[in-house]
Amino acid sequence: MSRSGSFDAERQRVHIRDAKGNKDRLVPLPETTLILLRRFWQVHRNPVLLFPSRQGGPKSAQAATTPLDRGGVQVTLRKVAEECGLKKRSLRTVYVTAMPHI
Repeated sequence: MSRSGSFDAERQRVHIRDAKGNKDRLVPLPETTLILLRRFWQVHRNPVLLFPSRQGGPKSAQAATTPLDRGGVQVTLRKVAEECGLKKRSLRTVYVTAMPHI
């Protein structure tokens, strides 16, 4: 993948290096996310980057040497999350739903 992380498809996890607080993390990788990421890679087939820059258009993504800009990654991950059926929950929502009725 890239220097910042690596996939372990067998154990269904991603190793994120130098995450928040400069700590390494092992993050679960759901099967549906892995399938979507593989499908996304089949579109560009860049040998190094999972999210290559598309400055030269989709066809040049295979030879890109720089990653997609931060905003592009956020947009892409948001689409992946939507396709997986993941929904963001705010702390307030969790707090309100966890409170007992008075």
